[in-house]
Amino acid sequence: MAILTLKVGGIRQPHWHPFAWELNYVISGKAEWSIVGTNGQHDSFIANVGDLVFIPRGIFHYFANADSQEELKVLIIFNSSQVVEDDDIGIVPSLNEIPIDILAASFGMPKDYFKDIPRNVTSTPIILRKDTKHRNPSLLRRQP
Repeated sequence: MAILTLKVGGIRQPHWHPFAWELNYVISGKAEWSIVGTNGQHDSFIANVGDLVFIPRGIFHYFANADSQEELKVLIIFNSSQVVEDDDIGIVPSLNEIPIDILAASFGMPKDYFKDIPRNVTSTPIILRKDTKHRNPSLLRRQP
């Protein structure tokens, strides 16, 4: 269990948990959630104070502070009473380990396209947006 605070412009790095389900209770502020299901379906939505968001084990997800003025506070609860080492697999360390030729083949792009991606980036679960412009919540919708 943890309380996570995101400043304005803050993002919780895209990640998944191979061993635990996750419940997220919005204490203050509002969060923009994005969840990618096992079939590639992408859902984005806003969670407000008092909302509870459930993330099944193994589902890729992330959230951001969706407010331009207030911090976001989220109570995060996992279904395991024990802390499981390496149960938080983020996108940054994952991409660090994938060779450029594999990225190029996976995306159908030339290797040069990926040459400027920073490598060996120290993983940080909290990211700050360079701009604090937020997407219009009315544009958030289910994407196939």
